[in-house]
Amino acid sequence: MPRVAVPLYDALPPKPRLTPPSSSEHTLAMFLTKCAACAADCTTVKACSRCQTVYCSVQCQKTHWESGHDRLCKIIKKKGGAEQLYADKQYKASIKLAVEKCAKDARSQALLNAAKQLGDLSFCDMEERKRFLELSAEDAEIEEDEVTCFICLDSIHSETKEGVVRGCGCKGSQGHAHVTCLAKQAQLSVEEGENTNADDMSARWSKWTRCGICKQNYRSLVSCALGWACWRTYVQRPMEAPAKRAALTTLGSGLMDGDRAGEALTVFQAQLKHAYKEQDEESITAAKGNCAMCLSNLGRDAEAVVINRELYAQVRKASGLEDIDTLVAALTLAKSLRALSAFSEARALLREVVPIAMTSLGGDHGVTLELNSNFVRAMCMDLNATADQLKAAVDLAHSTHEAALRRYGDGHELTHLCRASLADARVVAQNAGLER
Repeated sequence: MPRVAVPLYDALPPKPRLTPPSSSEHTLAMFLTKCAACAADCTTVKACSRCQTVYCSVQCQKTHWESGHDRLCKIIKKKGGAEQLYADKQYKASIKLAVEKCAKDARSQALLNAAKQLGDLSFCDMEERKRFLELSAEDAEIEEDEVTCFICLDSIHSETKEGVVRGCGCKGSQGHAHVTCLAKQAQLSVEEGENTNADDMSARWSKWTRCGICKQNYRSLVSCALGWACWRTYVQRPMEAPAKRAALTTLGSGLMDGDRAGEALTVFQAQLKHAYKEQDEESITAAKGNCAMCLSNLGRDAEAVVINRELYAQVRKASGLEDIDTLVAALTLAKSLRALSAFSEARALLREVVPIAMTSLGGDHGVTLELNSNFVRAMCMDLNATADQLKAAVDLAHSTHEAALRRYGDGHELTHLCRASLADARVVAQNAGLER
């Protein structure tokens, strides 16, 4: 999922006064947006002055207090407040989901580890290797805990008892880790930089989102778990603190990766509200882009495409067409156009930016692969596409899938995306009588 980068620690010069749009969505102050008394959405947040528990109305707040909140209020405050408790709860739940998601990968690696003891499988093809491992697993008494965290070297975390995850581009036995260990590693690195006024804070912060081994972004539920880990770490800091502002982006991106676009939208709306308050034009642009991505994932494509057209024009004018931020903005706009069935416009846009991405980023870069994949889909979904265009789509789908396999391996989500585009292109070509 492409993300719009937000400067984390760079001071920006004064900007002209910017006015936020007039909308109730910018009144959201917290991520606890469900009333504690009636569970209704809180479009206008009311909160307990002591523990910050959220209510939709004064009446609900009064009812909740009389039903027992008066006894819990001090306890909630002692534990950091309602927002902290909510973040801690979401963090634990997200770890559980991430571990379950990655269990199959851990099991497969355990089998491969055992294969080294059972014999050399280099002479086998992939299917023969799988059958051998499946037949040998029971005899070898293979356990999933044979896969260990590269940070603490344990299979099960000594305190949290969580298993290992791997949501990056690592292959073989590399990259498995506990979310708790990854979060602690990132926290310590950022704290060290803050204490020494280091000039590499962006690189230090990237430990929250990127694997230190393969240098690829964490994805899916692992990214979501790290997003909550990051937010719970810095939620107590003032909103003006660089780390808390950066944590907003990290949490929102993690929620997007975890297919929780509705929650991510709430986070990015809060980000946008603060950016307008601080008159930070660059952060306003980034937050708008993040909101647009959420809207697209929620099926609100007409709203998203308006924002994405505006942002693409702005970023292209400011940074040039070869800049990665421009290419990411083009990718986001292309997705919105496809969702609205504006295939001709999407195809024209991608025809312009794909060659530039191939040159400036390389054919196996994640953004290039996504641009190519969307170009294929734009051509295949257009009912007016010519035979030559469909043939070109199949050729491009083949080369994109091969590039994804080489760079990321068979199990990576980008490879899955490219494989799905290839399958679609083949079906369309076959239906058109162009099967190769």
